[in-house]
Amino acid sequence: MSLTDAARSLVGKPFRHRGRGPTYFDCAGVVKEVYRLNGQILPDFLLYGREPHDDGLIPRVTEALGEPVAVAPVRVDQLQVGDVVVSRFAVQPHHVAILCDYFLGGLSRIHACGHNGRVIEQRLSPDMVDQITHVFRRPL
Repeated sequence: MSLTDAARSLVGKPFRHRGRGPTYFDCAGVVKEVYRLNGQILPDFLLYGREPHDDGLIPRVTEALGEPVAVAPVRVDQLQVGDVVVSRFAVQPHHVAILCDYFLGGLSRIHACGHNGRVIEQRLSPDMVDQITHVFRRPL
């Protein structure tokens, strides 16, 4: 199973902070599950609050996926299907997603969205690219 297929298999699953499946997922849980579905067990860290940057998000993602291949400012031409991206919504990085190929062209991101209450896929807009702080690429 590809990273994209594994990520898409989770779309629609309910969101829960610190969710690791099989029923509920948060953004880190989606990434962990996608790799698990492909036979790779990533190190995990559940002791984080609603602002995971305060609890070492970037070092934890680096431990799980290796050094980032790009850091902000990130350009769309640096992104590939299967990348794990860390994004910021305000100032600090605190959300992870997996990039996929969007069915109408370009890229999408699959992530657990607390606002929508489930795992969703969204076309990657220029604003979303501007929010990316780190890009990780761990092939299967």
